[in-house]
Amino acid sequence: MRYGWIIGGILAWLVGCGPQQSAEQTTPGEAPLPEGRLAVEAPVVYTAAAGDSAVVTLRIANGTAEADTLVGAEAPAVTRTVVLRALVGDTVQTSQPAARIVLPARSRVTVQLVLRNVQQALTPGQVVLVDLSLARQGRLRVRVPVEQANAEALPM
Repeated sequence: MRYGWIIGGILAWLVGCGPQQSAEQTTPGEAPLPEGRLAVEAPVVYTAAAGDSAVVTLRIANGTAEADTLVGAEAPAVTRTVVLRALVGDTVQTSQPAARIVLPARSRVTVQLVLRNVQQALTPGQVVLVDLSLARQGRLRVRVPVEQANAEALPM
């Protein structure tokens, strides 16, 4: 009987000293971070008329052990001007223009890119190519699908 307590104590100690869960906080149903690399998740841009602005929303998952920084973006086929916005909350009203956006190690960051004065209309089914410039990783090309905006997706 006495050995049962000792073994139970050792097992409890081993469980407590085992691999610790990373600091990354995920919500139920969210995929794990990509191991050792950056990945772009859920990119989307909504329809826009030529001359209007369009907002690209995406998440950057940094599965590396080091922080990186988003320092710029280009979408030369549709516009000459792309503005970075760091999302403070989850709506357009709480975003702020940014010169650069830090992507902490082992985290996800939601980013908005404002495509100013698009040269051609963006219609559902199209794909917009966006090049992200990262301080450490270099250039990352993203294929962003154009979707029809619905009432829930539009800012008030």
